[in-house]
Amino acid sequence: MGIFGAKNKVTAGDYKDASVTMANGQVILAISLGNMIVLNQKMVASHKVESEAKGVHILSITFTDGKKSLLEIDDKLCKALLAQLF
Repeated sequence: MGIFGAKNKVTAGDYKDASVTMANGQVILAISLGNMIVLNQKMVASHKVESEAKGVHILSITFTDGKKSLLEIDDKLCKALLAQLF
């Protein structure tokens, strides 16, 4: 966890160091320029909130293709992502 809050990126697993951002109300995993995954019910098989502290949320994500990522995201992205996965 950085001193300014969540990193908003993948910290471990598949897609490590990819950015997590929001565009047009959707939470996006930006792997590289032009290579993005919308984190929604179609792409994510399961998720789990691993920890929450001081506005930093750690979530584990299992994709429908079997890949797994650990995300460190802020309150805004967490709220939006959980709404998309509901």
